[in-house]
Amino acid sequence: MLPSTQLIMRKTRTAADYVHTHSPNPLTRRRAAVVLRHLATVHAAVHAAVHADASAGSIGDMGPHRPESVEPAALRGLLAAVAECAGSSWLRANSHDPDIGRLAALLDAPHLVPGDPAELDELLATVLWASHGPQPEPS
Repeated sequence: MLPSTQLIMRKTRTAADYVHTHSPNPLTRRRAAVVLRHLATVHAAVHAAVHADASAGSIGDMGPHRPESVEPAALRGLLAAVAECAGSSWLRANSHDPDIGRLAALLDAPHLVPGDPAELDELLATVLWASHGPQPEPS
């Protein structure tokens, strides 16, 4: 079993990696690479927080994959990178979608409160898959 710090934002990482390796558009691939860099920053920050708590003798109930332990700027950067990768025109065209609305609300919030890390991971992955994932075969 993988250490839980390696499971941080697993769905978002999988979606961003897919976009990075499969998109025919070079700009989209570069934007997906930016998402992957932001994910690495978030992972490193969570990992550092977990090790700092372990060194202090109290991990408490934080658990190793709580993004609240990350500087809000790192998470905001990740959210912005996902939005940039999806593309502003795609986001506008799909603004009726509840997930896009949730992403917009998080981006517009003056203080980022990410909530459940699994839900945040699901949201960001959903946006990436919907905007750049494999499209169904025409019937």
